[in-house]
Amino acid sequence: MKQSGTVEEQAEAIVAAMTPEQRVGQLMMVGIQGTSVDQDAAYQIAQYHMGNIILFDRNMQSTQQVKDLNRTLTRQIRKESGGVAPFIAVDQEGGFVMRMREAFPRIPSEQQLGESGDPAAAKEWAKKTGKQLKDMGFSMNFAPVVDLGSASERSYSKDPAVVTAFAAEAIAGYEEEKIWCSLKHFPGIGRVKTDPHIDGDVVTASKEELLAQDMKPFAELIHTESPQHMFIMVSNVTFPALDPSLPACVSEPVMTGILRQQFGYQGLIISDDMEMGAMAKHYAFADMGVMAIKAGADLVLVCHEYAHEQETYAGLLKAYKQDASFRRLVDEKVVRIVRTKLAGEQQGYLPAAQ
Repeated sequence: MKQSGTVEEQAEAIVAAMTPEQRVGQLMMVGIQGTSVDQDAAYQIAQYHMGNIILFDRNMQSTQQVKDLNRTLTRQIRKESGGVAPFIAVDQEGGFVMRMREAFPRIPSEQQLGESGDPAAAKEWAKKTGKQLKDMGFSMNFAPVVDLGSASERSYSKDPAVVTAFAAEAIAGYEEEKIWCSLKHFPGIGRVKTDPHIDGDVVTASKEELLAQDMKPFAELIHTESPQHMFIMVSNVTFPALDPSLPACVSEPVMTGILRQQFGYQGLIISDDMEMGAMAKHYAFADMGVMAIKAGADLVLVCHEYAHEQETYAGLLKAYKQDASFRRLVDEKVVRIVRTKLAGEQQGYLPAAQ
């Protein structure tokens, strides 16, 4: 992927040479089923040009096996994506949300770190986690959680200032190890009563409350941190004060109105997993991806079933081919994604093309 010109010009040239199928594939981050790129996984990558991957415990047996898997995924996705490397992500928050526990030190939960009163500890653990993930071939960790007072020890604090201080240190730790991190779950799901994995939930707080509390860490970190080094994951919970009918991950007022326009965020926006009950019980996969992209997301997460990944992809591709305004929107987003990846190669976040 050697090109001349600025990163922006290089990204535009690469996207111009891509097929519609390759462009749509860049919008997706998907899971695979096994511990290697077997026939089914290879088919997904080749047939649907899936541009980004997330791994779970089902994919991870040993450090060396994961390293080999990520190397193979990178090589095959580059081949099917016009030379563009994938983001390869994992959820390694610490505490209850840990992958491959036997291979990692016992990473404290965010609540434990917050209760320590020492934000520098968040940086040290981010560095340790980031280094180990980097060694295994990952380029992105879906952490830190910046929700206020989430269940299962997944929050630094209920105090926005404390959450902001600890999250800023975590971002710095990941940045030093050249691992992209992702703040989650915008606009903040600490108030939910129903686990979004099971079904949707509604947060009834006013917009003023949300701005003063739940969204405050996001707003402050957006103003102080580089969008090149952190992404933002948007939740699938509904916030009627922000959008009366749609979950945040398919809401234009939330993603475009608040994140982009009001907060000025310029990095990549990622939906939470569309297979969670909060979305899958209420919307068709053929529609969800299109809804998310139109509303402001850059990457759509579909983590588990190959059929659901294919349905989401097919919906996006159909809209891309039939709707000129959607096509322009997708092309703009794919340039943003490829530009981020090219800059990441230059800065050491992604392995350079061989």
